[in-house]
Amino acid sequence: MTAQFESLPFRVEDPAIVVEDLCFYYGHSEALHSLNLAFPRRQVTALIGPSGCGKSTFLRCLNRMNDMVDGTRMLGSIRLGGMEINSEKTDVIDLRRRVGMVFQKSNPFPKSIYENVCYGLRIAGEKNRGVLDEAVEKSLRGAGLWVEAKDRLHDSALGLSGGQQQRLCIARAIAVNPEVILMDEPCSA
Repeated sequence: MTAQFESLPFRVEDPAIVVEDLCFYYGHSEALHSLNLAFPRRQVTALIGPSGCGKSTFLRCLNRMNDMVDGTRMLGSIRLGGMEINSEKTDVIDLRRRVGMVFQKSNPFPKSIYENVCYGLRIAGEKNRGVLDEAVEKSLRGAGLWVEAKDRLHDSALGLSGGQQQRLCIARAIAVNPEVILMDEPCSA
């Protein structure tokens, strides 16, 4: 089924995220002005633009990370699978399970490589060691880190190089199987 949204001048098959008339402010300064975008499911989409144009601000809008920044406000609509993410009824914790985020600067937890990857699964209540082991291997393979980390799973993640730490953060996002993964300059490390 093709979705057509009134304010969008294009069609997107099966959109994962739909953004309509999005404006974002830091105090009185408008950082994003009237964005209208739709992102298809199961595809890689890149946002390209010069430094300071609002790419990171926009990504943080998609999982409400900007909620934690004082003096900000957002107008417009962002829908994830039809759900308005800015509704008062939206469970932000559930939203962030559905929309994973890998930040520009790697942020591994001060835990082992293994515990970093399975952290989200443990929080969700997963206790089965076999399920955790399988998820850790699959996620590390998906992030291209398995070969380098398989013999160091119980070593501190902080001992990894910057690039390895960034791939670990990607593996951590993959492990919880979110609907969408947002990556802010994932290759910068």
